[in-house]
Amino acid sequence: MFDEVLSISQAFPFLCTMAKDKRYETIKYLIASGHIVRFMQIFELDVIPKTIVAQDLGMHHQTFEKLLKDPERFTYKQTFRIASLIEVDAKVVRDLIYAQCIENKGKK
Repeated sequence: MFDEVLSISQAFPFLCTMAKDKRYETIKYLIASGHIVRFMQIFELDVIPKTIVAQDLGMHHQTFEKLLKDPERFTYKQTFRIASLIEVDAKVVRDLIYAQCIENKGKK
């Protein structure tokens, strides 16, 4: 038996070599500088296409569009994955989604 459990990235490094889109770094900077305070601003500012984010999340772009229209439906798992892509704390993404939900409720 193994004395130590290996992570997937340690056991199969070739599976983790896909390059991450550099635009996620821009999103991280815009969030940190206060330019992005709601989740939809990522796409309103044309930082990265929705289709790229959907693809990186492993979902169909139409499914992602539905989540954007009703952000309350984002799961914690999806929130953690988005945070991982942007390299921010999951709470930051959750707060962006929450702010978007509040704004959407004000429009109704």
